[in-house]
Amino acid sequence: MSLKLIQIGMNTADLPATLELFTEALGFQNAGSQVILGSLIQIQGLDTSSHALMWWLVGAQPRLQLEFFYHTKPAQRPLRADWTPADHGWTRFGIAVERFDRALEEMAKRRIAPIAGVASVDGLRRCAFRDPGIGAIVEVMEDGDALRTLCGRNAGPALVYASASVSDLGAARAFYTEVLQLPLAPKAELHSSQADALWGLENARSESFLVDAGGVFLEIVQYAAPQGRPRPADYRTSDQGIVNVALGALDKPPIEAAFKRLAAAGHKPPYLVDVGDLLAGYIIDAEREIELAVIPESLEAALGFAPISPFLGASEG
Repeated sequence: MSLKLIQIGMNTADLPATLELFTEALGFQNAGSQVILGSLIQIQGLDTSSHALMWWLVGAQPRLQLEFFYHTKPAQRPLRADWTPADHGWTRFGIAVERFDRALEEMAKRRIAPIAGVASVDGLRRCAFRDPGIGAIVEVMEDGDALRTLCGRNAGPALVYASASVSDLGAARAFYTEVLQLPLAPKAELHSSQADALWGLENARSESFLVDAGGVFLEIVQYAAPQGRPRPADYRTSDQGIVNVALGALDKPPIEAAFKRLAAAGHKPPYLVDVGDLLAGYIIDAEREIELAVIPESLEAALGFAPISPFLGASEG
């Protein structure tokens, strides 16, 4: 059984503003919050004196969430001032929205402008912006039949893909297809060779592949121009930006098997959460930043996979 994407995890420098943007502009719903501290925060490779607040949002896809962290100890460090989405690690993701014009209007209210205007792909509009809190690129994709057919899903708001920049595409392909055993996706036209201009990399040269993580694509890219740069040597999982993507299952056997394959490939989590039916661990190695998690149905609501009451002051339409 293939693992499925259940989460994209991010560190934001302004948690309330990020939550407001993703709910008001992109249509996601509040799914609750929790603190992460003590022994649990060791899952991120941080020591037990560390702590953070995490908040979840959900869209139209079942068992799939956006997870936002704000660390106060250690204090969050910003992305480098000259960061680009060619730099190594998880750098951007795409959200399908039914109300594209509303998304643009709500972005404009917050003085967030598309990096390179609005493009059209198969008759549907797209743009990209750099999120002020996360620091990463968000592609806003107008939802419609062509995009839904590509992804095999119903209407949004929905996560379409998450993208990582790597230094060795062949090694990354082996990691995702052999170690994680995710199927290569057909060479669907998720992005043309000119798409990089949308997020500020005009005239970029790159190679890429797609894997299907349960109806959401992981797009892995190696840039020749501009050349991607490695993450800082002192990188911590509390630093601003996209931390990882999480692959999950309903019960332990497929996740336990994946951890064994990862260990054989030289990747071990710094700490495992293994309590009852729950099992989770991070891989924090450079260019291999993922989380594996068993999320049983009985814990979905408690772990932020179900919507709760809207935020106070949120608009109704």
